Amino acid sequence: MFKIIGADGKQYGPVDAEQIRRWLAEGRARPETLAQAEGSTDWKPLGQFTEFATTAPARVVPPPVPPSMVGYQPRPDFPSYLVPAILSTIFCCIPFGIVAIVYAAQASSKLHAGDIAGARDSAAKAKAWCWAAFLTGLLFSWPGFLAIHRTMRMHRW
Repeated sequence: MFKIIGADGKQYGPVDAEQIRRWLAEGRARPETLAQAEGSTDWKPLGQFTEFATTAPARVVPPPVPPSMVGYQPRPDFPSYLVPAILSTIFCCIPFGIVAIVYAAQASSKLHAGDIAGARDSAAKAKAWCWAAFLTGLLFSWPGFLAIHRTMRMHRW
């Protein structure tokens, strides 16, 4: 019979060796879990008891880090403005929208190549050209809206 210290710091037991083997198999206890054999005053890890040496699951050792991954930093995630560039091309101003699409595509390629500074620069230019296309479209659409409004006011339905 054994007593163990659970992950919550509480003492459990006495329990028999078969119950501890089940807990080890289920992952509820680990080889590092402190246990005390009946009649003993010493607490020691379950993995040090001969009864549980074969029952305790082997420790999983993570694979070594390949040399190509040493110093690896994840890519920052920032927008390339490709979708707004496409929408501003379709709905606002085709020439400025095309320039925005080119810069957005450059931002994606540079980010994929690892040129973070170049990608940020191209994304900022894509954003600026999207705004230019939007504002140009808005500027040139107002006369058309006003003409339609005047025409509708003149006609009495």
